[in-house]
Amino acid sequence: MNETRTDIENRVFLVSGGTSGVGKAIATGLARLGAKVVIISRSAESGKAALKDISEATGNSRGEWVVADLSLQSSIREVSDLIKRKYDQLHVLVNACGAIYFKKELTVEGIDRMFAVNVLSHYLLTNRLLDILQESGPARVITVSGNPRLLKNPVINFDDIQMDHQYSGMRAANQSLFARTLLSFELAKRLEGTGVTSNAFYPGFVKSNLARNTPWYLRVAAPLFNAIIKAECEIGVYRGL
Repeated sequence: MNETRTDIENRVFLVSGGTSGVGKAIATGLARLGAKVVIISRSAESGKAALKDISEATGNSRGEWVVADLSLQSSIREVSDLIKRKYDQLHVLVNACGAIYFKKELTVEGIDRMFAVNVLSHYLLTNRLLDILQESGPARVITVSGNPRLLKNPVINFDDIQMDHQYSGMRAANQSLFARTLLSFELAKRLEGTGVTSNAFYPGFVKSNLARNTPWYLRVAAPLFNAIIKAECEIGVYRGL
C-alpha cells in the first residue's frame, strides 16, 4: 500500500473537465491518494473553486489548474504547449470533458460545438501530448465513454458528421460518444509497444452539469433520474448484485 501511494505521489495526472461531474470526482479520488493533479478548466475562477473543493475534501493542496476552451482547437493547441513547458513529465491524461447541446451551435472555428468538445478535443489534446506521455512512460490515456446501452447499434454518418442537415441533439450526442469510444480503441492499437496505453470506461449515471444545456423539462427531471439510479445502486449493493 505504501509503495503504491508513493508511486502515485510521484506521478502527474492531467484531467480535462476536472471542475465538475466525473472529471472532478476523478481528480478528487486521485488527490486523495496523494497524486499531483492538474485540471483543465474553462476559466480561472472555476479552476480555483474546483481546486479549493478538492483540497478541502482530501487535504491535498498540490493541485494546479490551466485554462482552455476545449471547444476551440486554437485553445487546445495553446494549453498543450503550456503543459509541456510547465511540466517535465505527464503520466496520465484523463479525457473527461463533455457537453450536450440540444440546439445546434457552431464554434467561432465553424465546428459543431458538441462534436468539437466530445470528440475533437480528446483527439487533439491526446495527440498534442503523446510525446510527453511517451517520454514519461509507462503512461495512460483514459477516456470517459458513453452508456453501453446507447452504443448497441451505433451509427456515424460520415457524409454529415456534424449533422448540418436534420440536427438531433440525442443522435448527435450518441454519435459523439460512439466516436470518442472508437477513438480510444484505435489509439490503443496504435500505441502498442510505446509504453502508453489507452482505455475507455463508462462511469454510470452521475451528478454533473451536462443537463445545463438541455430543455427545461430535462433539467427538471435530471435530479429524479439521479435519485432513481442511486436507489437502484443501493438496492443492488444490498442484494449483493
